[in-house]
Amino acid sequence: MIDLHSHVLPGIDDGAPNLDVSIAMLDAWVANGFHTVAATPHLMQPLDASYAAAVDRAFREVEPLAAARGLTLLRGYEIRLSPGVPDQLRRGDMIGLDGTDLVLIDLPFTDWPLYVDDTLFGVQTSGSRIILAHPERYPPIQEDPSKAEELVGRGIYLQVTIGSFSGAFGKRAKKSAETLLERGLVHLLATDAHSAGHRMAAVPAGLDRLRDLIGEGGLHQLTIEAPASLLNGDPPPEPVAMAATTWRDRLPWRRI
Repeated sequence: MIDLHSHVLPGIDDGAPNLDVSIAMLDAWVANGFHTVAATPHLMQPLDASYAAAVDRAFREVEPLAAARGLTLLRGYEIRLSPGVPDQLRRGDMIGLDGTDLVLIDLPFTDWPLYVDDTLFGVQTSGSRIILAHPERYPPIQEDPSKAEELVGRGIYLQVTIGSFSGAFGKRAKKSAETLLERGLVHLLATDAHSAGHRMAAVPAGLDRLRDLIGEGGLHQLTIEAPASLLNGDPPPEPVAMAATTWRDRLPWRRI
């Protein structure tokens, strides 16, 4: 499987605090069946030389340890959307995923700032393709899934966190993740792991829940085919279509 969202680099952001935790994360990815992982530390402001150098040092520290475990480690950032991001991209700041035109974008977890729609359009007109991180966790999308439909209609790819399907981020995020899946709005999945703990520990149960919902074929598409296509510069397959269900259909005894 391919994971295009993680915080594995030690001492950079709120992810792995040290190399020991990074190593534990690498081992967990292997145990869960991943072969490629993108290191995407938070980028909350314009990329400066000091932060870029720190990220580069941490990446060069972790990459050989990943390779020794059969993992390919990719470079990238999780970019907090702000009105200045399109200009960063136009001037050539290296903030895309592994040298591609893909950018991993996240939004505030509170409201939907007025600048969001115009700025997303600015990112796209800069020549970049957008992967939106964890849409199921944004309250405006939880309250109104049509917002996600609008984003997908504009050519934005939605990346849902695997742990959301096992309830790792609460009932609202779990319900939202399944709603997005039912509506055919999920393009790919990721761990968004910050350690070998909470989020990574939720991955096996999240994968099991996804197998219940979309089967092995659907899971293969969202964790292998779609991210590989995006990295290759191709559009991903159409989102997996999942039949709408009621809450009664989701009860464990209904699947026995």
